[in-house]
Amino acid sequence: MRPTESTQITLSHQTTTAGKPWWQRPAGTNPDRINLAFLLDAFRQGRNSDNRDVPCVKFAHHNERDAALRLEAQVPGAGFVFRSERSFLDRTAAYLVARQGVSTIVVAGAGLPNIAEEHDLHSIVRRTEATNRNPEQTTARASVIYVEHDPVVLAHLRTLADANNGVHVVDADPWDPHAMWDTLYNTAEETPGLVLPDYDHVALLLGGVMSFHGGTRAEAAQVVQDHLARLPATAFLAMTHLLQPKHPDLALQALEFEAALQSRGPGTGSLATEAQIEAMIRGTTLLPPGIGPAFAWFPDGPPTNTPVCGNFTAAVLTQKPGPDHGLPEPPWRPARP
Repeated sequence: MRPTESTQITLSHQTTTAGKPWWQRPAGTNPDRINLAFLLDAFRQGRNSDNRDVPCVKFAHHNERDAALRLEAQVPGAGFVFRSERSFLDRTAAYLVARQGVSTIVVAGAGLPNIAEEHDLHSIVRRTEATNRNPEQTTARASVIYVEHDPVVLAHLRTLADANNGVHVVDADPWDPHAMWDTLYNTAEETPGLVLPDYDHVALLLGGVMSFHGGTRAEAAQVVQDHLARLPATAFLAMTHLLQPKHPDLALQALEFEAALQSRGPGTGSLATEAQIEAMIRGTTLLPPGIGPAFAWFPDGPPTNTPVCGNFTAAVLTQKPGPDHGLPEPPWRPARP
């Protein structure tokens, strides 16, 4: 399926899936695999009229629903891990648009739309803009670019595409940063891409994507570093990753969660220590509060009824440094008259 006319992008830079490891090939509708995007959909919740959390599942197939039940049975509250990651991304996007002037948000590994579009990230961004705009400000809106490489997930995401509203959907692999950014910058064509590195203030959201990279954490760190290398100066990176807590008891339970994901879930899913997460974001400026549980990143109020597994995922917001114009002239340059 090709992108809609409003979001059609040249995809000549993208590599084929041939020769890639199994975990990097899209799951699609393969009945022998658990599609991660559909598994996360199986864990979604909403509030009913009594203000109680109830399942809010729209797309998940039977095998993903069964996998979610198995994970919850083995690790109570497992779904909270993924819901807290999504909530972190929503809060981060709102903050970056309202307080940091971000004009382009790239959501890599976007996953499936919500059952109600008002809960999708681009809708949250639009409400934030409406709330924070003063009469002197322009009506410019931040672009939201959803990036996915699973054809089935893309088919659902494209129902959200609306170029007039600054919402775009792009077929690219977040685990192949150079191909992804070549696509977004449209470097093979004379016409500009969706991201203009010389003009846009960019934020990249990697929500849980790197946790399911099937390589070592050092290889996953290199993928993040490659993303950072292609981001413009002063760009932001918001990332979540499954965390191995320092406390021995929590670490043991987190390892059980990791094993459950690999045996009962999508077949991948790796914990990272704080040191390994620091290696992923090396060379950037880590914003407060640093590396911590996703649910604790500037929530709307004090966290309540947080399960133990809420400590099994870390969230970070970091910024790529800009050029330092205050540095002295290099000594090999002639002195200015």
